[in-house]
Amino acid sequence: MERPVLKPIGTPVEDLDTPALVVDADALKANLAKVHDGMSGVEIRPSLNAHLSAEIAAMQIGRGVPGFAASTIAQAEAFAPYVDDGCDILIESVVATPEDAARVARLRRERQIIASVDTPAAIDLLAAAVDAEPSISYIGVAFPIRDDSRSRSIVSRSIGVAPGGVIDIARSLDNSSPPLFFAGVFSAPTLTLGDKDKDEKAALAALADAAGLWHGYGYNGMMFEPFDAARGSALYNEPALDDSATELIAGSYALSDLRLLERRPEIRPAAHILTTVMSERDHGMVWLDAGQKAVGIDTGLPLVDGIPHAAITRMSAEHGCMELAEGARWNVRLGDKIRLIPHDIANAVNVYDYIHVIQDGKLADIWRTVGRGGYA
Repeated sequence: MERPVLKPIGTPVEDLDTPALVVDADALKANLAKVHDGMSGVEIRPSLNAHLSAEIAAMQIGRGVPGFAASTIAQAEAFAPYVDDGCDILIESVVATPEDAARVARLRRERQIIASVDTPAAIDLLAAAVDAEPSISYIGVAFPIRDDSRSRSIVSRSIGVAPGGVIDIARSLDNSSPPLFFAGVFSAPTLTLGDKDKDEKAALAALADAAGLWHGYGYNGMMFEPFDAARGSALYNEPALDDSATELIAGSYALSDLRLLERRPEIRPAAHILTTVMSERDHGMVWLDAGQKAVGIDTGLPLVDGIPHAAITRMSAEHGCMELAEGARWNVRLGDKIRLIPHDIANAVNVYDYIHVIQDGKLADIWRTVGRGGYA
């Protein structure tokens, strides 16, 4: 765990200990307003994985979201006390073991839960777990839909149901005796780094195909209108979304990151990794006190914010190398604070116990992350 050195409220951001995860409160509010107000006909289902913050979740609830998406059962367990009764939590990881099913059923005692399944065997496991919990009146089930249009090598690594397999698994749900009901379909989570930038048009088409099949099937296990949930913050105002989905699973829009910024520059980078220059200038190269452990570089290196022609070129476990482009000049000194925009905000948030909230250049609040390290 990170060292819990907490400075008093009102501390200038330049005086914070580093590395630190800092969030600009005004940019966060602006991002929420832009994306939620920019949606028409499609509701946002925020991904908790992208901020791990009860305070941000409360802001999203205030925006009238129908529910949240949790990457794992552990994340759903951690966030359950912070989610209003009117919101459900979709657990995106599929039920795979009897213990998975039992944990989902126990969690259903305190919160509306939607479990994910992609095989008839998983439905049987969940049905048995629900049957063992007589206090549960019902539980929702959703099918992750994978895109089979990509190469076979990638598809073989994907979880989820092929669009054409929706009817078969729906029949298995029909035959379950405890009160499991069909809650909807959603774009399957990505499992490999190469999948992270998959063809969104193909994913939307797969989702629409699956939704068309269950609509045509006339599935009779629906307690509520099922959702068709696409994935990706960058889709928030795409016209194609309106024809393919009723919900959008979106996470990085709240805090933003380099991947989203490259496609949607109007969504401001609210989150930064604050780091300190720890070496003297040496021909346009300095070392920072934030490395791989503090930034999370699984999908790419961070962007230096506010210093033109400067870039992070490599990182060790504890340190990062910032270099200046040839022929450019900078005014960087020992002890200066540098702001880095993470490539993937979910990877960055997951390594911090605290979020330092900044307003008007000073520490305004400290939020503790929730569900950090909840991998199962």
